[in-house]
Amino acid sequence: MIAPTVTGALRWMEVLASLAVVQGTLELLAARASLDDDGTWRWSTLSRELPWLGIVLRYRPFLGVLGVRLLAALLLLTGVRGGTAAALWVTSLLVNARFRGTTNGGSDMMLLVVLTALVVAHAAPDAETVQRAAVLYVAAQSFLSYFIAGVAKLASPAWRNGRAMRSFLSTPHFAVPPTLARVLGASGPLRVSSWGVMAFECAVPLAMTRPLACAAYVTVALGFHLGNAWAFGLNRFVLAWAATWPALLYASSLAP
Repeated sequence: MIAPTVTGALRWMEVLASLAVVQGTLELLAARASLDDDGTWRWSTLSRELPWLGIVLRYRPFLGVLGVRLLAALLLLTGVRGGTAAALWVTSLLVNARFRGTTNGGSDMMLLVVLTALVVAHAAPDAETVQRAAVLYVAAQSFLSYFIAGVAKLASPAWRNGRAMRSFLSTPHFAVPPTLARVLGASGPLRVSSWGVMAFECAVPLAMTRPLACAAYVTVALGFHLGNAWAFGLNRFVLAWAATWPALLYASSLAP
Protein backbone atom coordinates (compact mmCIF):
# COMPACT_ATOMS: atom_id res chain seq x y z
CA MET A 1 0.00 0.00 0.00
CA ILE A 2 1.50 3.33 -1.09
CA ALA A 3 -0.16 5.64 1.43
CA PRO A 4 0.95 5.19 5.06
CA THR A 5 -1.36 5.06 8.05
CA VAL A 6 -1.35 7.95 10.51
CA THR A 7 1.10 6.04 12.70
CA GLY A 8 3.29 5.19 9.72
CA ALA A 9 3.27 8.78 8.48
CA LEU A 10 4.31 10.08 11.90
CA ARG A 11 7.14 7.57 12.14
CA TRP A 12 8.51 8.51 8.73
CA MET A 13 8.20 12.17 9.67
CA GLU A 14 10.20 11.46 12.84
CA VAL A 15 12.94 9.69 10.89
CA LEU A 16 13.28 12.26 8.13
CA ALA A 17 13.00 15.27 10.47
CA SER A 18 15.65 13.74 12.73
CA LEU A 19 17.98 13.27 9.77
CA ALA A 20 17.36 16.88 8.74
CA VAL A 21 18.24 18.07 12.25
CA VAL A 22 21.39 15.92 12.33
CA GLN A 23 22.49 17.36 9.00
CA GLY A 24 21.88 20.98 10.01
CA THR A 25 23.48 20.56 13.43
CA LEU A 26 26.62 18.94 12.05
CA GLU A 27 26.94 21.79 9.56
CA LEU A 28 26.73 24.34 12.39
CA LEU A 29 29.28 22.42 14.47
CA ALA A 30 31.61 22.29 11.47
CA ALA A 31 31.33 26.08 11.18
CA ARG A 32 31.54 26.72 14.93
CA ALA A 33 34.57 29.00 14.51
CA SER A 34 32.23 31.62 13.04
CA LEU A 35 30.24 31.52 16.31
CA ASP A 36 33.26 32.09 18.53
CA ASP A 37 33.94 35.42 20.25
CA ASP A 38 36.16 36.40 17.30
CA GLY A 39 33.90 34.99 14.60
CA THR A 40 31.46 36.58 12.18
CA TRP A 41 28.44 35.49 14.27
CA ARG A 42 29.97 36.37 17.64
CA TRP A 43 27.55 36.87 20.48
CA SER A 44 28.85 40.33 21.43
CA THR A 45 27.34 41.70 18.23
CA LEU A 46 24.09 39.76 18.38
CA SER A 47 23.47 40.22 22.11
CA ARG A 48 22.20 43.78 21.70
CA GLU A 49 18.76 42.56 20.72
CA LEU A 50 18.33 39.54 23.02
CA PRO A 51 20.76 40.02 25.92
CA TRP A 52 18.64 37.90 28.27
CA LEU A 53 19.26 34.83 26.10
CA GLY A 54 23.00 35.02 26.58
CA ILE A 55 22.84 32.24 29.16
CA VAL A 56 22.16 29.74 26.36
CA LEU A 57 23.28 31.59 23.22
CA ARG A 58 26.84 32.57 24.11
CA TYR A 59 29.49 30.54 22.33
CA ARG A 60 30.08 27.70 24.79
CA PRO A 61 26.47 27.34 26.02
CA PHE A 62 25.32 27.41 22.41
CA LEU A 63 27.63 24.51 21.59
CA GLY A 64 25.85 22.71 24.41
CA VAL A 65 22.50 23.54 22.81
CA LEU A 66 23.76 22.01 19.57
CA GLY A 67 24.92 18.94 21.45
CA VAL A 68 21.50 18.48 23.06
CA ARG A 69 19.88 18.99 19.68
CA LEU A 70 22.06 16.34 18.07
CA LEU A 71 21.44 13.85 20.89
CA ALA A 72 17.66 14.40 20.79
CA ALA A 73 17.66 13.88 17.02
CA LEU A 74 19.58 10.62 17.32
CA LEU A 75 17.22 9.38 20.05
CA LEU A 76 14.13 10.23 18.01
CA LEU A 77 15.72 8.58 14.99
CA THR A 78 15.88 5.33 16.94
CA GLY A 79 12.26 5.64 18.07
CA VAL A 80 12.74 7.19 21.52
CA ARG A 81 10.02 9.75 22.17
CA GLY A 82 9.40 10.98 25.72
CA GLY A 83 10.15 14.63 25.03
CA THR A 84 12.69 14.27 22.23
CA ALA A 85 10.49 16.10 19.72
CA ALA A 86 9.94 18.89 22.26
CA ALA A 87 13.71 19.11 22.83
CA LEU A 88 14.23 19.40 19.07
CA TRP A 89 11.57 22.09 18.80
CA VAL A 90 13.09 24.19 21.62
CA THR A 91 16.69 23.82 20.47
CA SER A 92 15.74 24.54 16.85
CA LEU A 93 13.97 27.70 17.99
CA LEU A 94 17.10 28.72 19.90
CA VAL A 95 19.22 28.13 16.80
CA ASN A 96 16.93 30.42 14.83
CA ALA A 97 17.08 33.02 17.62
CA ARG A 98 20.88 32.86 17.54
CA PHE A 99 20.83 33.90 13.89
CA ARG A 100 17.87 36.27 14.21
CA GLY A 101 15.68 34.14 12.00
CA THR A 102 15.93 30.97 10.01
CA THR A 103 19.59 30.32 9.23
CA ASN A 104 18.76 28.51 6.03
CA GLY A 105 15.49 30.16 5.00
CA GLY A 106 12.52 28.01 4.10
CA SER A 107 14.09 24.68 5.04
CA ASP A 108 14.41 25.70 8.70
CA MET A 109 10.85 27.01 8.69
CA MET A 110 9.49 23.81 7.21
CA LEU A 111 11.47 21.76 9.70
CA LEU A 112 9.86 23.73 12.54
CA VAL A 113 6.46 22.99 11.01
CA VAL A 114 7.17 19.26 11.11
CA LEU A 115 8.61 19.41 14.63
CA THR A 116 5.57 21.34 15.86
CA ALA A 117 3.30 18.63 14.49
CA LEU A 118 5.41 15.93 16.13
CA VAL A 119 5.28 17.70 19.51
CA VAL A 120 1.48 17.85 19.29
CA ALA A 121 1.21 14.22 18.18
CA HIS A 122 3.54 13.02 20.95
CA ALA A 123 1.53 14.94 23.54
CA ALA A 124 -1.54 12.82 22.72
CA PRO A 125 -0.22 9.40 21.66
CA ASP A 126 -3.57 7.70 22.19
CA ALA A 127 -5.73 10.34 20.50
CA GLU A 128 -5.99 9.38 16.84
CA THR A 129 -7.90 12.56 16.03
CA VAL A 130 -5.03 14.69 17.35
CA GLN A 131 -2.44 12.66 15.49
CA ARG A 132 -4.43 12.85 12.27
CA ALA A 133 -4.76 16.62 12.67
CA ALA A 134 -0.99 16.94 13.21
CA VAL A 135 -0.24 14.97 10.04
CA LEU A 136 -2.80 16.90 7.97
CA TYR A 137 -1.38 20.20 9.26
CA VAL A 138 2.00 19.25 7.81
CA ALA A 139 0.35 18.06 4.59
CA ALA A 140 -1.41 21.40 4.21
CA GLN A 141 1.80 23.36 4.80
CA SER A 142 3.69 21.24 2.28
CA PHE A 143 0.89 21.52 -0.29
CA LEU A 144 0.76 25.30 0.07
CA SER A 145 4.53 25.67 -0.08
CA TYR A 146 4.53 24.17 -3.57
CA PHE A 147 1.26 25.59 -4.86
CA ILE A 148 1.72 29.19 -3.71
CA ALA A 149 5.29 29.24 -5.01
CA GLY A 150 4.10 27.95 -8.38
CA VAL A 151 1.22 30.41 -8.70
CA ALA A 152 3.46 33.32 -7.67
CA LYS A 153 6.01 32.36 -10.32
CA LEU A 154 3.31 31.91 -12.93
CA ALA A 155 2.10 35.45 -12.27
CA SER A 156 5.61 36.85 -12.71
CA PRO A 157 6.70 37.89 -16.24
CA ALA A 158 10.33 37.38 -15.16
CA TRP A 159 9.63 33.72 -14.48
CA ARG A 160 7.58 33.19 -17.63
CA ASN A 161 10.32 34.57 -19.90
CA GLY A 162 13.23 32.99 -18.01
CA ARG A 163 14.84 36.15 -16.61
CA ALA A 164 14.27 35.06 -13.01
CA MET A 165 16.02 31.76 -13.62
CA ARG A 166 18.91 33.62 -15.27
CA SER A 167 19.28 35.84 -12.19
CA PHE A 168 19.48 32.77 -9.94
CA LEU A 169 22.14 31.25 -12.15
CA SER A 170 24.21 34.45 -12.10
CA THR A 171 24.05 35.03 -8.34
CA PRO A 172 27.65 34.58 -7.10
CA HIS A 173 26.93 33.04 -3.70
CA PHE A 174 25.02 30.13 -5.27
CA ALA A 175 28.18 28.93 -7.06
CA VAL A 176 26.20 27.29 -9.86
CA PRO A 177 28.14 24.44 -11.56
CA PRO A 178 29.70 25.71 -14.82
CA THR A 179 28.14 22.84 -16.78
CA LEU A 180 24.64 23.87 -15.75
CA ALA A 181 25.35 27.52 -16.42
CA ARG A 182 26.45 26.65 -19.96
CA VAL A 183 23.46 24.41 -20.65
CA LEU A 184 21.01 27.07 -19.47
CA GLY A 185 22.91 29.93 -21.01
CA ALA A 186 20.48 30.36 -23.95
CA SER A 187 16.98 31.78 -23.66
CA GLY A 188 15.31 28.58 -24.92
CA PRO A 189 16.59 26.24 -22.19
CA LEU A 190 15.98 28.95 -19.60
CA ARG A 191 12.31 29.20 -20.54
CA VAL A 192 11.88 25.43 -20.64
CA SER A 193 13.42 25.02 -17.18
CA SER A 194 11.37 27.94 -15.80
CA TRP A 195 8.12 26.52 -17.11
CA GLY A 196 9.10 23.08 -15.88
CA VAL A 197 9.49 24.40 -12.34
CA MET A 198 6.18 26.25 -12.51
CA ALA A 199 4.36 23.23 -13.92
CA PHE A 200 5.76 21.00 -11.20
CA GLU A 201 4.78 23.33 -8.37
CA CYS A 202 1.33 24.15 -9.72
CA ALA A 203 0.57 20.45 -10.28
CA VAL A 204 0.51 19.59 -6.59
CA PRO A 205 -3.36 19.50 -6.48
CA LEU A 206 -3.18 16.53 -8.85
CA ALA A 207 -1.07 14.72 -6.27
CA MET A 208 -3.96 14.84 -3.84
CA THR A 209 -6.33 12.89 -6.10
CA ARG A 210 -4.95 9.45 -5.19
CA PRO A 211 -1.92 7.87 -3.47
CA LEU A 212 -0.35 6.69 -6.74
CA ALA A 213 -0.44 10.22 -8.14
CA CYS A 214 1.04 11.53 -4.90
CA ALA A 215 3.82 8.95 -5.00
CA ALA A 216 4.66 10.05 -8.55
CA TYR A 217 4.65 13.71 -7.47
CA VAL A 218 6.90 12.99 -4.50
CA THR A 219 9.32 11.17 -6.79
CA VAL A 220 9.52 14.23 -9.04
CA ALA A 221 9.84 16.43 -5.95
CA LEU A 222 12.84 14.41 -4.81
CA GLY A 223 14.53 15.02 -8.14
CA PHE A 224 13.59 18.71 -7.95
CA HIS A 225 15.13 19.21 -4.51
CA LEU A 226 18.21 17.14 -5.31
CA GLY A 227 18.65 19.26 -8.43
CA ASN A 228 18.42 22.44 -6.36
CA ALA A 229 20.95 21.03 -3.90
CA TRP A 230 23.37 20.38 -6.75
CA ALA A 231 22.72 23.59 -8.65
CA PHE A 232 22.35 26.11 -5.83
CA GLY A 233 23.71 24.38 -2.74
CA LEU A 234 20.28 24.17 -1.09
CA ASN A 235 21.11 20.84 0.51
CA ARG A 236 19.01 21.25 3.66
CA PHE A 237 15.83 21.61 1.65
CA VAL A 238 15.94 17.95 0.59
CA LEU A 239 15.37 16.39 4.01
CA ALA A 240 13.25 19.26 5.35
CA TRP A 241 10.68 18.81 2.58
CA ALA A 242 11.09 15.04 2.51
CA ALA A 243 9.86 15.04 6.12
CA THR A 244 6.54 16.43 4.85
CA TRP A 245 5.98 13.88 2.11
CA PRO A 246 4.63 11.10 4.39
CA ALA A 247 1.94 13.58 5.41
CA LEU A 248 1.15 14.34 1.78
CA LEU A 249 0.89 10.64 1.01
CA TYR A 250 -1.45 10.09 3.94
CA ALA A 251 -3.60 13.06 2.93
CA SER A 252 -3.86 11.72 -0.62
CA SER A 253 -5.41 8.52 0.74
CA LEU A 254 -8.34 10.54 2.11
CA ALA A 255 -9.42 11.74 -1.34
CA PRO A 256 -12.86 10.41 -2.36
